[in-house]
Amino acid sequence: MRSVLVAVIVASAALAATQNNSISDRFSAHTIDTGLTGGYQVVVADLNRDRKPDIIAIASGLKEIRWYENPGWQRHVLVSGINQPINAAVEDVDGDGIPEIALAHEFSNVYAQSAGVVSILTHQGDPAGPWSIKEIDRVPTSHRLRFADIDGSGRKVLVNFPLVGAQAVAPDYRAHVPFLMYRPGAWARELITDADEGVVHGIFPTDWSGDRRDALLSASFRGVYVLQFDKGRWTRTLLTSGNPDSWPKSGSSDVVAGRLAADRFLATIEPWHGNRVVVYRQDQAVWRRHVIDESIADGHTIVSADFDRDGLDEIIVGERQGK
Repeated sequence: MRSVLVAVIVASAALAATQNNSISDRFSAHTIDTGLTGGYQVVVADLNRDRKPDIIAIASGLKEIRWYENPGWQRHVLVSGINQPINAAVEDVDGDGIPEIALAHEFSNVYAQSAGVVSILTHQGDPAGPWSIKEIDRVPTSHRLRFADIDGSGRKVLVNFPLVGAQAVAPDYRAHVPFLMYRPGAWARELITDADEGVVHGIFPTDWSGDRRDALLSASFRGVYVLQFDKGRWTRTLLTSGNPDSWPKSGSSDVVAGRLAADRFLATIEPWHGNRVVVYRQDQAVWRRHVIDESIADGHTIVSADFDRDGLDEIIVGERQGK
């Protein structure tokens, strides 16, 4: 297990207004906590209705979920007595201005050793106090949770992409993986598809067709697919097969969509936990592959945003080894 720190990266308004400075010069790090054994994910959300973004930290080696209150970053504990938390997603499903938190815990990448509990955390009046926790499902290796507006109604569903399927064995992990969703309230399991195979590591909700509906981009040994919900059914379309090496070094690990002015692009880490950062740009109906970096080690997350406000999205990649 790795012991990591939680840091806030703050942009300087004066520097951000100056186009001549490099992007890295515009940010400074402020450590707000240490000792998060197995630190895995941070989620940003306003948890106390003060219109300031707070931080939730997920650390797989801790038996509690912590959040940090903006602006002083006071530490609070949401829930305790849990095991192996791996992922969280937030959405205000009851409309009270404070989000519910979906949490995947009791995780292992070995199917037989993973309970794969999915729970919903809800505040009890005081967000700084303990939250209630309600289990809604158990799916071994539940790994990536996101909320998405799949039908344009404004009412988001919870999406759960497990890491591997029931018959998966390292290193090939050849098994079909069920993609699942839950509608708030009933929280009943619904199958999106079980067509994907291998390790499914990445999920990215995005308005893919410009119709105010979230599609889901998935990244796996099979590559990057877009899943879209329309007229009561899901469609699944391959965008790119990802890394051209043979299985299990095929496909993609993480995926994000970005924009270059009017054009969009895909950015991936390849292969699973890989060393390559890849950009895909569309040429007619084909997504052309461009490897832009091969120096990362154990690549594990990728995000995209316009950090210098020039209308072109940048790419940020996290690596778990290397520099």
